[in-house]
Parts: sequence; structure tokens; C-alpha cells
Amino acid sequence: MKIKRLPVYRRILNEVEKEIEIHPDYADLRNQRGLLLMAEGDQEGAEREFAHAVRLNPKYREAAIHSGYLHIEMKRWKEAERIFLSEAQKKPKESFFHLLLGMIYLQMERRQEASLRIRKAFQIHPAYQDEYRKKGIWEKGEIHLGEMAKMGFGKIHLNHLYAQLYNFTGLYLAREGRSVQAIRELKKAAKLVPDEFQFHFNLGSVYFYHGSYLKAIGEFKKVLKIDPGFGMGYAYLSYVYGLLRRTREARRLMEKAVQLNPRYADLHYNLALLYSDQRRHREAISELKKAIRINPSYLFARINLGVLYEEQKKWKQAKREYEKILRITPEDEHVRKRLEKILER
Repeated sequence: MKIKRLPVYRRILNEVEKEIEIHPDYADLRNQRGLLLMAEGDQEGAEREFAHAVRLNPKYREAAIHSGYLHIEMKRWKEAERIFLSEAQKKPKESFFHLLLGMIYLQMERRQEASLRIRKAFQIHPAYQDEYRKKGIWEKGEIHLGEMAKMGFGKIHLNHLYAQLYNFTGLYLAREGRSVQAIRELKKAAKLVPDEFQFHFNLGSVYFYHGSYLKAIGEFKKVLKIDPGFGMGYAYLSYVYGLLRRTREARRLMEKAVQLNPRYADLHYNLALLYSDQRRHREAISELKKAIRINPSYLFARINLGVLYEEQKKWKQAKREYEKILRITPEDEHVRKRLEKILER
């Protein structure tokens, strides 16, 4: 499979290659170059880059998985088996790797192992049962391996591989401020692999920064439907509701985000702002203190804490916070003036 050559992919490839000249030992750059070479139909070049990325960083899971997908496309079953067997051992609850192994074993005429892996995938992810029942492959608890072998891999592995290309390209374009093109690429990724929450999260984030708030809400809700335990999904949905002045919903979502990610100072800080908007000063102060305990140099949290103390006429506590800020940034004239007013009292 080769996608239509577009100037944007060639331009990004040229830029990545220039970065590799400066940083030849950056595994991420090698992985990115592999994806872009693959888009041009250069499978051997892509394989070399993925392998190079793994040599530079033996724990680089993403590059290893990309190699596995490419080996399937090249019908190099033993190499694909080695990669996905390792992934299934590391992540035994990820049904997709068991499904891929089952299909690989079918190609290798290892039908018993194929059956065990496919059953494992169906057990972990029951939605597969519905999908393959419609195709006549799964019926009354039995797998028709012959039908599955006829179907082969189809585009299942290529969808995942090309989705990663579109995701990377979309994020690259987003960093350049080219939101419209970024959204187009990220939508391709989410369409190819609709149950990958990260693609929806990235798309939602670009919609958010582009100002398309309702579309961002739709993508973040998809994220949380796929993975209800993803704390940053609740956080970003909270940010959108906050901008839309839906403070109660924003606060509820940020509380969930903090519950799931209690060590993220930024989340405590944002929850404090939401409490403050609702005049819930005690809770706001508590969250700001938590943010500062996590990051003692968190100046915005200290400034807001000092202001809250001032509003409650707790001059001693406000003075203490402003003095700490000035020890970190002595040039902060705004804080210095607030401190001087307290000292004049």
C-alpha cells in the first residue's frame, strides 16, 4: 500500500532528514523517517529506520510495533511473530496483539496456536465476536479458521500503521500552526483506527486550540468512552466547558481529572481556579497548596494563593506567599507592589 504522494509528506520528510543530520541518535526521528518512507512505498528504507530506532532505544515500543506491521505486509511471518509475541507478553490485556498473532499463526499453518490466540482476543475484547460473527467466522463459540484464513489480514495492520503516519503528520502540522491541515490528517487517523483514544484526544486538542469547541467536546467524549480512566481526557473536556462558562460541569470534570492524576500540579491549579470562580475559597486554597507541594516553584499557584489570602484579609499568610515569590523572581514588580501595600497596613 502506498498513499498518494503529497507535497506535505515530502516537505516533512526533508525536514526530518535535516534534523537527523543534527541529531543522528534520536530514536524518535528515525521512527518518524520510517513512517514517511513507508508512505512513499520504500518498505526496505522504512524497515531500516524502525530497526535503527529500536537499536538506539531498545525499549522503544512504538518503533518495534511499526516493524511488526511492516513485516506482516512483507509476509515475513517469523519476524512479525517475534515482535507481537513479545508485545503480547508485555501487555497481555491488549487483545489486538493476540488477534494479530492468531492471524500470523494461520499464515504459518499453526492452526491450534491460531485458535488459542484468537479466542484470547475475543475473550478480552468481546466486540471482536460481533465483528467476526457478521463475517461468518465466529458462530456459537466456534471459530471457522478456514474462513478467517481466506479473509487474511485485509487492511487491519496497514490501518494501524498508516494511522500512526497521519497522527504524526497531524501533530507536526499543528506545531506549525497549520490547524486546518492538521485536523485533516488527524481525522484520517481516527477514521482508520476509531477505537484508539489517543487519535481522538489529539484531534480534540487541535480543535480546542483552533477554537472549534463543540467539535473538541465531541472528540474528548469519544476518548472517555474508549478509556474512562484517562485523566487528561476529563481535564481537557473541563477546559472547554470552562471557556464556555459551564463552570459546574468544568469543575466536576476537573475533580475527576485530579482524582485520576493526583500528582499533576497543573490540574490542582485549574481546579482551584474553578473553585475560586464559585467563591469556594476554602477548597481553592486547599488545591493551590497541593499544587505548590508538588511544585514549590509554581509561581501562578503562589500568586493566586496570595490573592485569595488578601481577599479574606489574611495578611500574614498573603505576605508569606509574596515573599516566597520574590525570593524566586525578585524582579516581579506586581507582587512587590502587593507586598508593599500589605506592609503599609
